[in-house]
Amino acid sequence: MAQTIDQAFQAAKVQAEAAHADLSRQFVASFAKEAEQRLKSMSRWVWWRTIASGAALAIVILALGYGLGYWHGNAAGYSQAAGTIHAAGAVEQSVLASQGPAGLAQWHKLMRDNTILDTMKSDCSGKNVAHQDGRTACHLWLWTTPNVAPAAHG
Repeated sequence: MAQTIDQAFQAAKVQAEAAHADLSRQFVASFAKEAEQRLKSMSRWVWWRTIASGAALAIVILALGYGLGYWHGNAAGYSQAAGTIHAAGAVEQSVLASQGPAGLAQWHKLMRDNTILDTMKSDCSGKNVAHQDGRTACHLWLWTTPNVAPAAHG
C-alpha cells in the first residue's frame, strides 16, 4: 500500500510539474502578448509624436526664415533708400519734390546720357536764345538714350 501511495504521489508530482510548466508557459505567453501590444502602441505613439514634432519644427523654421528674410530685405531696402536720399543733392531733392520719383528717374537718365560741361558749351546765341521776364533760356540738344559705341565693321 505504501508503494501505491508512493506511485500516486509520484504521478501527482509529475502532473503538478506538468501543470505548473503549462501554467508558466501560459503566463509567459500572456505577459509577452501584453508587452508586445504595449510596445506596438508606444511605438505608434512615438512615431506620430516624432512626425508631428518634425512637421511643427519645419513650420517654425520656415516661418522664422520667412520673417527674418522679410525683415532683412525690408531693412536693406530702407537702408538703400535712405542712402540714396541722403546722397542726393539739392537739385535731386528739388526734382523729386516737384516731379516725383518718375521725374527724378528721367532727370537721372538725362544726366547719365549727356555730358553737362560739353552740352553747356554749345552755341547759346541767335535763335537758340530766348528771353522772358528777365530770364534767359538757351536751346540745348539733350540725348535721351545712352551713348552706345558704334559696332566695328569688318
